[in-house]
Amino acid sequence: MPEFTSPSEIARETLRRLAAQRLAPTPDHYRSTYHQIAGSKEEDHFPSTALRAIAKALPRNTPEALKLAQQFEHATNSGSWPMMRRAILALAAAERAESEQLMSRLLHPAVSALLTDVPELSAEARALALAVESATADELEVIAQRLDAFIRKLEWAGEDQHAVRESLLALLRLILQNISELVLDDRWLHGQLSVLSEAFAGPLDIRVLDEVQRRLLDVIDKQSHLKRQLSDAQERLKSMLAGFVDRLASFGNVTGDYAKVLEGGAERISAATDIGELSDVIGEILTETRNAQTAAERSTEEIAALRAEVDSANQHILRLQRELDEASELVRHDPLTGTLNRKGLDEALEREIAMARRRGTLLCVGLLDVDNFKQLNDTYGHKTGDEALKHLSTVVRESLRPQDSVCRYGGEEFLILLPEADIEEASAILTRLQRELTRRIFMADNNRLLITFSAGVSLLDPEEPAHIAIERADRAMYAAKRAGKNRVLTAG
Repeated sequence: MPEFTSPSEIARETLRRLAAQRLAPTPDHYRSTYHQIAGSKEEDHFPSTALRAIAKALPRNTPEALKLAQQFEHATNSGSWPMMRRAILALAAAERAESEQLMSRLLHPAVSALLTDVPELSAEARALALAVESATADELEVIAQRLDAFIRKLEWAGEDQHAVRESLLALLRLILQNISELVLDDRWLHGQLSVLSEAFAGPLDIRVLDEVQRRLLDVIDKQSHLKRQLSDAQERLKSMLAGFVDRLASFGNVTGDYAKVLEGGAERISAATDIGELSDVIGEILTETRNAQTAAERSTEEIAALRAEVDSANQHILRLQRELDEASELVRHDPLTGTLNRKGLDEALEREIAMARRRGTLLCVGLLDVDNFKQLNDTYGHKTGDEALKHLSTVVRESLRPQDSVCRYGGEEFLILLPEADIEEASAILTRLQRELTRRIFMADNNRLLITFSAGVSLLDPEEPAHIAIERADRAMYAAKRAGKNRVLTAG
């Protein structure tokens, strides 16, 4: 039995011995001496401060998470290791359940949806998802072995699908090359073949494929409309030429009848016996001459009018053919700078907003305006101004990321779509673009000209109309102009 039994006696004796042994009265010294005097077993120290910090950091975003956090917090406040053990085990069980749920969702519908071309693997992914959801602790090892085997099968299937994709792309490129060589006059196909070749030249990208599809649909629709007009114009021209031939034949008939009248009149003159008969013959010849003259004049006028119509039809056909040639080019791009035009911008905005909604990613817009562009035009002329815009657009297209899009928004204004970038990243991209533009000097009449721009950047909310974000970027751009130009400001 210990010499001291009550807690107060043990506490006094503890302090006395610490003083006698000249030990500092720290919690650790006090606790070990206390248990030595009391003859009790020293328990582990309960780290309340550290555990309270952990409790504060626990998530509380769902009712279940809030309940677990409160349980952990209550165990911390109680200072009881048994309660803390139960709270930790509850957190571990919830973490395991969440991990199993995520694994199940990864297998189905995510992985199984990607394996539509391999139905047996898709079915296995669904089966594994069900097994993970209902697995007990004893079954986890078996499921882990099944997952390992499934991963190996996925690797093999991925290699097979990659090889098939590359083979299909190679075949498609070969077909496009063959079409280009077989079609002697490929003016109407040239633009479409160029777009397809460009799309399949590198890795497939959903944005590129969507843009190619839209461009081809528009080209095909315009070509179909123009070809119908061209066919109608050619039919009208054929009809006019047929009428022209008929009119010439009619004129030939008139002159043929007149020749017969003259021939008959000559015979009657030869056979005439008195002056009265000659008078009748001359009268008939004069009448027929006037009729032939009138018919000739009328035919000449009609043939001249018909010829004018034929010339007009020919010009119309030539114009349609030129439009067909132009339709085969990139109809959604600005002809001067090669950037998207307003129609191309509308479609790019629609595509990027839909993608941002679907993926839950950010989308920023940047509006830039060339500084002192009017002064450049007035000093060096509009041709140099156009060359400056082409220089700017080239630097922009070569400096932006592959997923970015640039559109000529106005005379010297360009709008840039910056997907998967927050407003700080978007501002940094345009600032880097300014530095690149400064590095690549523009030459005009052997003069080195520095082209700069002011820009505004705004974050586009996928749920708001695009023009609202563009207006915010526009206000920020004008604020950059007022602040001294050649700078990028973000919209608040």
